[in-house]
Amino acid sequence: MGRHAFSTVVSGSFGIVMGVLLDVMVVALFGLSWHTDAYFIAVTIPLVIITLMMLQATRVVQPLFINKRQTQGEPEGWNYLNRIMTGGTAIVAAFSAVGVLLSPLLMRLQAAGSPNDEALLATRLSMYLFLILPLSFPVVVMQAALQSLGIFALTGAMRFFENCFKILLLLSLGRKLGVEALVWGTLAGTLFEILVFYLVLRHKGFRFHSVWSFTHPDIKQAYSLMIFPLAGQACAVGVESLTNTLGSMLGPGNVTALRLATRIIESFAGLLAGSIVTAAIPVVAASVANRDPKATRKHLQHGLYLLLLVTIPFSVWLAMMNHPLISLLYERANFSAADTTLVANILLLMIPYVFFGRFRSLLELPFFAEQDTRTPLLAAMVSAVLFVATSFFLVRAAGVYGVPLGRSFAYVVGAWFLNDLLQRRIGKIGFGAVRDVSIRICAASLIMAVFIWVGNWLTASIPLHGLAAKATALILPTAFGSGALILSLFLLRVLDPAILKRGHRAIWRRTDGLLALAHTPAKPLPVEK
Repeated sequence: MGRHAFSTVVSGSFGIVMGVLLDVMVVALFGLSWHTDAYFIAVTIPLVIITLMMLQATRVVQPLFINKRQTQGEPEGWNYLNRIMTGGTAIVAAFSAVGVLLSPLLMRLQAAGSPNDEALLATRLSMYLFLILPLSFPVVVMQAALQSLGIFALTGAMRFFENCFKILLLLSLGRKLGVEALVWGTLAGTLFEILVFYLVLRHKGFRFHSVWSFTHPDIKQAYSLMIFPLAGQACAVGVESLTNTLGSMLGPGNVTALRLATRIIESFAGLLAGSIVTAAIPVVAASVANRDPKATRKHLQHGLYLLLLVTIPFSVWLAMMNHPLISLLYERANFSAADTTLVANILLLMIPYVFFGRFRSLLELPFFAEQDTRTPLLAAMVSAVLFVATSFFLVRAAGVYGVPLGRSFAYVVGAWFLNDLLQRRIGKIGFGAVRDVSIRICAASLIMAVFIWVGNWLTASIPLHGLAAKATALILPTAFGSGALILSLFLLRVLDPAILKRGHRAIWRRTDGLLALAHTPAKPLPVEK
């Protein structure tokens, strides 16, 4: 699990870098304006639908695909993929057509407090994005199939591919098309992902052919399991749409500020913590399929340990370095110091989501593996209702900051509620087994915080200005804190020093293998008689 998570993190980090670079370019060109508000409003529902498809592919399609391959053989597994991809793409295409027709109404509702030009631009972008949407379904299904085969590095690079094309289109056509260039970058990136994923699966033995069989038992089983997750994601659509509506009513740029903070949280949390959940899906599904509750509990405990190891230090770092981070990334051209303060404060209030959002995802895995999609829906509805109720109240008292406060509160309660339901299902999970190590992780994180404070003190005494000052304000304290964290984790025995030895041996084995392959003489070609 740790190895697959590490592969996802390494490849996904390239997507994070390119995503940050893309956001820097967008806000430098357009600032926190109605243009960027229109784009983020238009992309909200399609992006939630893509997330929905990705979740269903990994939590419904992937366990069923693994079960098919293990019980009925590989050919039947490939046939299952063909049936799912054909029928699913057709259904998404029909849904997208409805989305195109409803785009004017949807955008008007989400941009309730925005000028007419913003609503018109958002409507046009929304139509384009809904037309592109059907291409994403085969991408997420092939991604799930690749992960079930142990290929995590390639699938983790999805955002890297898409962001590269967005940057390319923005650089070449941004002055002419404005934010619309981002939409065409999305199309190019999606087509590239389809090509690459299919070629890799083809090498593994997969051959795509359309199978139109909506009445097949496999299709009925898969889509019946998706009914409740679809309802749960409908709650997510409502939550994100409400966020846009509240942001638009609080003035221009607030939607963009909320989205920038959310994208940073989602990017880092999705890369670090999300990769752990992604790596846990196959092992939890396999243990549930083998009727081994002891192994399921063990995998959940290990997943929680990895989540704590990643999210606690990251949350402490983000709480102390949120302002230097936003300043270095965005504060230039049309992005002002006041904008930096706004986004940094929103980011600070969303920190609880880093752990609790992915902890809830981890707790959902046994339910999906048992083909129970109703219980995760119940937890999603609880979170959605809490978010709506608290956001309306908090926005009146705290303005735009009420939205991240409501989101964090909803995820904390939702994770606690789902944990209670899971323990009623499979008994005591044994999360107490990681109590001691979690205390040591917190201690190491506090040591890191002290060294970050020292780094901040040293930074204030260095006479630098402009970009150099911003970079130093982020890099120097982060370097001090990271070094102290890593050393503390080893000294407090959170990490085993043997990891370094095993990693060193693995690197040498691969190096020796490559050198041996390079020095192996090529076999002579046979001579035709």
